[in-house]
Amino acid sequence: MDEIKLLFRPPDLPPTLNGKKGLLRIHWSKRERIKKKFMWLIKMQKTPKISSKVNLVLFNYAVHLMDWDNLAGRLKIVGDAMVGLGLLEDDSPEFIVDFDMKQEKVHKMKDVRIEFIFTKV
Repeated sequence: MDEIKLLFRPPDLPPTLNGKKGLLRIHWSKRERIKKKFMWLIKMQKTPKISSKVNLVLFNYAVHLMDWDNLAGRLKIVGDAMVGLGLLEDDSPEFIVDFDMKQEKVHKMKDVRIEFIFTKV
């Protein structure tokens, strides 16, 4: 494993922190249902187990760019789902050594997506 890429497109984008359906406002049971959905989506991408320390870059391609803190919140569900599947030992800084985010504005909804790129350290 040199690089693992996870790709999510609407309507299956990881939730953000803010907003009516944001992670800060929803009930824990709803958050668990969302996590289970993302476990299934990650399984469908045939994601291999990550057995080393990694760097992670989150690429956000969106019609409207997000605040950085809200964008970082998208890792919560994906990280928890990967740990829940046993694909990642933990989503702590001990295993995800570096975390970076990049954003690019797109003009068409068909181009909206989020990519998580895990690279072996």
